[in-house]
Amino acid sequence: MALARDDRSLQDAQGRALAGARVYWCYPQPATVPVDFPPSPLMPIYADIAGTIPLTQPVFTDGFGLCHAYVATGVLYTVAFYHPLFGQYPVVYVDQQLGGGGGTGSTVTTFAGIPEGTIDGVNTTFILRNDLTRLTAVPTQMEAWLNYSQIPNLGYSVGLVGGYATIIYSTPPQPATDSAPADAIYAQGLTIV
Repeated sequence: MALARDDRSLQDAQGRALAGARVYWCYPQPATVPVDFPPSPLMPIYADIAGTIPLTQPVFTDGFGLCHAYVATGVLYTVAFYHPLFGQYPVVYVDQQLGGGGGTGSTVTTFAGIPEGTIDGVNTTFILRNDLTRLTAVPTQMEAWLNYSQIPNLGYSVGLVGGYATIIYSTPPQPATDSAPADAIYAQGLTIV
């Protein structure tokens, strides 16, 4: 079994590191991620690249909001973060993968840009773009802003609509008024195919 290091970081909406979060790696998918931990089924994870030192889950984020584990390459897995700040809503990243499956390799495509759509105080759905090019695959990992960094599955969700990757904000971005500028939206991340 080939292993690779999976580094994770966790911040609050203002970008401050969150220490003490419980982090779980789950495989196979779909994982069951309950409100109260732990999720299941748990994936074997290791403290070394040789896979000789098994790690017990959860792994906790340090004072910089960082943690890592060595995990199997070429498989899709789920990573779940539990922290008191999130209440009953864990941060969950599905379809995570390190390396290619079966020697086929993976293509990593990064993106960054202002989502396409009308900021009118009503619209919540925007098309994700890499500069001016619309994305046609749902991002594997991403960070989104609506004036500040948003929490996945709480401040926004992603999906495919009409063949394009979309972001749906929980709160509609507001247009400019006489006394305030329009809300700023932005998204960046990557897609692994």
